[in-house]
Amino acid sequence: RAIGELEESLGFPLFFRSRRGMAPTPQGKRFLGEAEALLEQLSRVARECRQANALSLRISCVPSSLFVNCALELARRHPSWAISCEEHDSCTELLDQVAHGASLAAFLTFGASMKKDLLSYLARRNLSYHPLAQSPAYGVLRQSSNLYHPETNPPSICYEDALLLLSTTYFEPIGIYFQPEKSSLPAAKGVCHGVGRAGNLDMLASIDPLVMISCHVHSKILARNGLAAVPLQPEAMAYEYGCVTKAGAPLPAESQGILAELEEIIRQEVDAPSYFP
Repeated sequence: RAIGELEESLGFPLFFRSRRGMAPTPQGKRFLGEAEALLEQLSRVARECRQANALSLRISCVPSSLFVNCALELARRHPSWAISCEEHDSCTELLDQVAHGASLAAFLTFGASMKKDLLSYLARRNLSYHPLAQSPAYGVLRQSSNLYHPETNPPSICYEDALLLLSTTYFEPIGIYFQPEKSSLPAAKGVCHGVGRAGNLDMLASIDPLVMISCHVHSKILARNGLAAVPLQPEAMAYEYGCVTKAGAPLPAESQGILAELEEIIRQEVDAPSYFP
């Protein structure tokens, strides 16, 4: 019946039928030869795809110079791997990537005060959270800013004359809020809100009294943009950095090893001594 349905869809017979059995028609012989060659080619492509998949790592993250640059460092160490890191402005989209299997893991940074609510949300979505590191918040500004005093020990920022730049968080769509304005931030003459990483860097470059209150900024970004980072007192604000994977879904051994290496690169960057240019 299946052969008959195939013949009907093709529009020509594949076999002669008789009481003695079946024999291929000329069209059937040609079709069989082409089909065998096509199946062999598809098998080869499938084999190559499996091999490529075994040496690939696809992750997602919130917009972050930390995670993107650490992923780039991992890719530099492992040129035989195809490593991709995709940033998502929406927390919902970010976590959907892991829940639906499009990303092996998602990397987050968030205010430590959000952790209890965030863990409850992840559990409801069958996602596992793996903490990586913590850090204080940083005041980030131009090295040439009049507010920056590298001569003090440690270097300091004159916040009394500063305009604080606060970046928005990514978790409002799932009902979890972090309001740094209500933290014990340094007294300043004003507050404005961030417009994304690139826009924030542009604003820092053009507005002298601007100080961005931020989680960890990757050291390469600081150097490339002529910025200084000064930690706030830990009690003012604290950030946590972590990784989210799908609960109950064991990772392939090779992927698990390289993901663990990425996590260690992130820890080393965050846990490095406070950095000043």
